[in-house]
Parts: sequence; structure tokens; C-alpha cells
Amino acid sequence: MGMVSTSWRKNLYVIFVAEFIVIMAFSFVNPFLPLFIQKLGAFNDKQAAFWTGIALGGGGLAMFLSSPVWGIIADRWGRKPMVLRAMFGASIILATMGIISNVYVFIALRCAQGLLAGTVAAASALVAADTPRDKVPFAMGLIMLAVFSGSSFGPFLGGFLADKVGYKVTFIITSAFLFSGGLIVLFFVREKFERAIPGQGASLGSVWHLAISRGMLLLLICICALNIGPAMISPIIPLFVRELDPSAAAATTSGIAFGLMGIVAGISSLVAGRLGRRISLKKIIVYSCLGTGLLYLPPMWATTVTQLLIFMALMGLFNGGLMMSANSLVSLSVSQSQQGIAYGLSTSAQALGGGLGPLIGGSLASLLGFKTIFGIAGGLFMLVAVLVTKLLVEKPTEITHSISQSPK
Repeated sequence: MGMVSTSWRKNLYVIFVAEFIVIMAFSFVNPFLPLFIQKLGAFNDKQAAFWTGIALGGGGLAMFLSSPVWGIIADRWGRKPMVLRAMFGASIILATMGIISNVYVFIALRCAQGLLAGTVAAASALVAADTPRDKVPFAMGLIMLAVFSGSSFGPFLGGFLADKVGYKVTFIITSAFLFSGGLIVLFFVREKFERAIPGQGASLGSVWHLAISRGMLLLLICICALNIGPAMISPIIPLFVRELDPSAAAATTSGIAFGLMGIVAGISSLVAGRLGRRISLKKIIVYSCLGTGLLYLPPMWATTVTQLLIFMALMGLFNGGLMMSANSLVSLSVSQSQQGIAYGLSTSAQALGGGLGPLIGGSLASLLGFKTIFGIAGGLFMLVAVLVTKLLVEKPTEITHSISQSPK
């Protein structure tokens, strides 16, 4: 069994800083990715949305397949090496993206990124295994704050850099930030990992057994669906901005849109993390799904870029609560020795949603137009709220027991 370290706060804050830097770097490319792909293949707007969906979807599906394997390795050999693998591996791949000039090679690199990356899950597993059980909602709230804060500042800076120094140089800068995040974890995080007794470690069988258990299976379905919604709109935002205002700097403006949404989501994740010990995590998911679903609808009626920016900022209002509560439930559903495979499964569910979302969004956008995608995504969040209300069962007795027994 794993042992909770007394230095969990230091590790948490170091990982917070590293994850903020890494997610910020990943988010550099969000505002201009469809524009970069459009330039690689000389595509029109609808073709660019389609190929962006293929690229993002391929990376997500590759992560879906690889994450359980990384989770097994994490529980057998330690979670810190998995964080380093994700950060350094992504650094190499993003640098390579900056020097290619073929859309098919780019898609292959996105798939390779999906196989190697997954920093949020790796960091979450490391933090969860090191944190007292009663502090898990707070710790997951802080990790989600790093994720959403990084994804806020990243698009601002990435969009600006893309318009000023070009797409390829921005990929190189992204790689440098990812590498620096890995160095921070390498030198400043201390993991007290206890290897499982031979024959009792994680295996494909234990992953499968956990995945099909009633509570975890439903949670994974919900996590997948929650990630389809945001991923549906990612291929279309820069193109939608340019449709609303052809004279706008599409990369910079899209960066502002993603950034505002991330800032609001980051604040909400911290608030939700504080509320997690007083309010049922299930209730937080349900109310957050309903709120998010409703707030995905207004962009359908946006007629100016300013309106779109306001509406996208509001879309993040409940998203932080969604991700904090889902990640907390993943951690609290298993023992601390199984955090790796639990977050491996969670990452697979996120990646599947993140892979299907762009494929669905990019394909439907080419058929139905950009605005319709927001309505479809909003309806999906409301469907998840109903699913969680009817089927998801928390285990408060187990969580309460773990809280009462955990060291302070």
C-alpha cells in the first residue's frame, strides 16, 4: 500500500507551479491550430475544421489506448516518472511540430503526443497518492486551478506569439516551456513510493476489473461525455471568429476567448474545491452540468466577436466545478495504491471524449455550420446531468471513514 507523505503540501505546490507552466504551454497552440493546419494543406475554412478534428481526435484516441498502460506502470514503478515522461515526451514532439510542413506528418505527431503525454492525469495520480484523503478535494481543486489558469494565460500568449513571430516559432517556444516544467518536477518533487508486493501490483486484469465496476464505469462514462462538449468547439473557434469579423486577428482573438473561459473556470475550480467537503460531489457535478449546458447556448446567437468573447467567458463559470468534482470522485473511489490505474482510466475516458469531440465538432461544423455546435454541446452537458442524477451513487460512508482516519 502507498503511504501518505508528510511533505504532501510542498509536493502539491511544486506540481501546481509545474502543471501551470506545462498547461500554459500546451494552450499556446489552441488559438491558431486550425489556422496552422489550414496553411499546411491550403484548405478552406470547413476543410480546416475537418482536418483539425482529425488531428485532435487522433491524439485523443491514442491517449485513450495508452493511458491505462501508463497507469499500470505508475502503480508498479512510481507516479513521478510518469509525470516526467509526459512532460519531456511532449516537449520533444512539440519541437518537432515546429519544423514539419505536411498535414499528414502533423496528424501522426499528434497521435504520438497522445501516446506519450497526459500530464494532468499523471500529476493528479501523484498528488492523490501523496495527499491525506480529507484533503483530496482541496488538492484536486488546486490542480484544476493550475490547469485552468494555465489554459487561460496560454491562449493569450500563444495567440499573440503566433501573430507576431509565426506558428512554427511558437511551437519551439511551447517545447521549451514543457521542458522547464519537467525540470521543476525532476528536481523539486519527492515521491515516497512503496512498490506493491509481488503478485499484488496493478495489471491489465486489475484495470479491467476496476473499469467495469458499476461506480467507476458510470463515472468514466460521465467523464468522457464531459470532455466531448468542450472538445467539440475547439476546432471551430478561430474559424468562427474570422466568420464573424474577417478583419480580426483570429489567433489573438481566439486566444482571448479561450483565456477568458479558462480564467473563469480556474476561479470556479478553487471555489468548488473549498466547497467539496461541505457539499456532495455528486450535487456539484449535477448543478455544474446544468449550468454549463445552459451557458453553451448563447454563442449560437453571437453576431459580433465581442459577444462571442463574453459568452465564452461565461461558459467557464461552472466548468471548474465539473472537473474538480470528477477528479475527486476518481481518487476517492479507490485505495491510494490504485491511484495510477484509476487516473489512467480517467485519462482514457477524457481522451476518448477529447478525441470524439473534435471529430464530431469538425465534421458537423462542415455540414451544419459553426453555431449549431454550441447547441449540441450544451445539450450533451444537460444529458450528463440527468445521467448522474439517476445513476451515480456516492459512497459517503467510505469517504467519511477515510477522512476520519487520515493524518492531518
